[in-house]
Amino acid sequence: MSNGTRLEQNNNEPNQHVGGDLYQNLSRREMADLDRGDIRVLEKEIHDQPYGDSENVQTTLEQTRAEQVETKRLFDIAKENGLFINRETIDKFGDKLCTKTGECEIFYNEKESLIYKVKDPFAKWVIKELHAEDAIYEHIVHNLLFPNTRYKFIGIAEDEGNLRIVLTQPFISSTNAHPTDEEIIYHLKTLGLEPDGPYFYGNEYVTVTDIGTASDNVLKGDDGDLYFIDPIIKLKKPAKEVIEFLINFTPKKEQLSWWKSLLKRFRR
Repeated sequence: MSNGTRLEQNNNEPNQHVGGDLYQNLSRREMADLDRGDIRVLEKEIHDQPYGDSENVQTTLEQTRAEQVETKRLFDIAKENGLFINRETIDKFGDKLCTKTGECEIFYNEKESLIYKVKDPFAKWVIKELHAEDAIYEHIVHNLLFPNTRYKFIGIAEDEGNLRIVLTQPFISSTNAHPTDEEIIYHLKTLGLEPDGPYFYGNEYVTVTDIGTASDNVLKGDDGDLYFIDPIIKLKKPAKEVIEFLINFTPKKEQLSWWKSLLKRFRR
């Protein structure tokens, strides 16, 4: 495939995951443009929704209706543009790592060293409060925050009439050590994410959770880097605004030398 262009696919040819080396050589805007290119056709007739204070939070009934409308829209576009993935193709992704839950199915392809995820974007809505129209952008926000575990959009699938977004992610060995809470907090601070309520870290645009040492969502590699596998991400503003903010954000590593000194004391 050519870099930065959307790969047209049929329901028997899932898109390929772009290698990590290529991704590391791109700017944040180029990374986002590459990811947006994969879903460009799905952005047709999409409408931004209000975010912010509690008065703008959709009720469960409103959310259900919005999900139904967005599901039909994405199904129609995906089928028209060769982005719809059938069950037969999904079953060939690799070895299933866990029993299907309400959130996602996970497959491991050893040959490709990839994880395939068939995700329900509306799972955990009570926590994420994700507007239905922003479902196709969720993985792009993850990629800008945590590029070393970036997702690659593969296509759209259906499970008993419900929307599924199919993604790949580099396989990270589960034998890697888990980082300490202090290391996790420091890393989040470099991303501009401060404590934002119990177990949440965020700013005015986005907040993340499910990233403590008790979960398997953060691993520490042999290179010393932290790998955030699948944290829960809550958007506080429309996804396009969040993406633009993250593109222009400069990590604050040099401003946190005091925190590095504190971590050294924890490691002694």
